[in-house]
Amino acid sequence: MSDSFRARLRALPDFPEDLPDFDPAAAAQDPAELFRQWLSDALAAGVRQPHAFSLATADADGHVSSRMLILKDIDDDGWQFATARTSRKGGELAENPNAAMNFYWPELGRQIRVAGAVVQLSAEASAADWDARPASDGSSNPAWQLYALKPREIEFWQARADRHHIRHRMVF
Repeated sequence: MSDSFRARLRALPDFPEDLPDFDPAAAAQDPAELFRQWLSDALAAGVRQPHAFSLATADADGHVSSRMLILKDIDDDGWQFATARTSRKGGELAENPNAAMNFYWPELGRQIRVAGAVVQLSAEASAADWDARPASDGSSNPAWQLYALKPREIEFWQARADRHHIRHRMVF
């Protein structure tokens, strides 16, 4: 049973043949600008929810977990996301304020990894984010927290049909 499952997994298709080209030397040097360019490419290619990413966190003992979230913004504070402080990820961030994001767009053979320290943004910014949610009914949520990940490293990864994938890593 396991061998047939392994064979089935190996037989799944790889990336499409017509992948975008990527030259790190010619790319924007500002990672936020490069991300915005790649996000525009993902939107143009019809990628669904290109602002969704996997957030990996760890508790005080180093036990990791991950889940999907939505990017809220990128500014001088960092790469923003939100959750309830009372959630599992909120608790893990309180114990260990480091995290990693991973955006993945298989239609383009692209992923972006962002890792670094996480800080809580102001109560006012958190309340404004809560109010801006599509399902907002005007009630407050004091547990809602807007966070910003301050990058320590960012890697832009472009798949290639010949499997000589391109990695553009920036360390801060």
